[in-house]
Amino acid sequence: MFADDDVSDAPALRERVRRAYELGRVRDGALLAAAVTGVVALVSWRFGAGPFRAVLPLTFLAWVALAWRGGVALRGAYTGLLAGVVTFLLPLSLLRPCCRPGVRMALDGSCCTSPGACVAAGAVLGLLLAMALPRGGTKGGGARRLEATVGMVAGVTSVAVHKCAALFLGEALGLLGGLVGGVLLLGGAQLLLERRAARA
Repeated sequence: MFADDDVSDAPALRERVRRAYELGRVRDGALLAAAVTGVVALVSWRFGAGPFRAVLPLTFLAWVALAWRGGVALRGAYTGLLAGVVTFLLPLSLLRPCCRPGVRMALDGSCCTSPGACVAAGAVLGLLLAMALPRGGTKGGGARRLEATVGMVAGVTSVAVHKCAALFLGEALGLLGGLVGGVLLLGGAQLLLERRAARA
């Protein structure tokens, strides 16, 4: 039998166990985030994605949070990670079609900004990405879909932001906006269709 003081210590013990569990998840998340950030840094350096060092801490923090959350949010983030890496393969001639070949950044009028092209490229990639969202049929399907969508958006943004470092502000926002908008648009449409089908 437990003594009275053992019973009174039970909430404190539960709190210590919970704290140790959460710290363990943060530690594991930091290890995963370090690995992802290292790969992203290597890819950013290899493909010349601009001043990527300035945004590496954001990638690290995003992946610590995603790993700590786990579940469908982390699975969505892995898909977003792959799509984010694909953004590095998008040539600047596609994102900035009015520039002369070989021009990266210029403010002298020899290269114009093309936010519309970035929005279009990002939207196409975002729509393709949204097709990988988990379907319904599981307990809490709508909430899980939303969580996976948020994880996917966070995953792709944490990587695509490095490509955006090589673009002008309007183009960077266009690319990110297209990616996020594409995922949210198709993801939201799929969720609405599933809810209508469930009611029918």
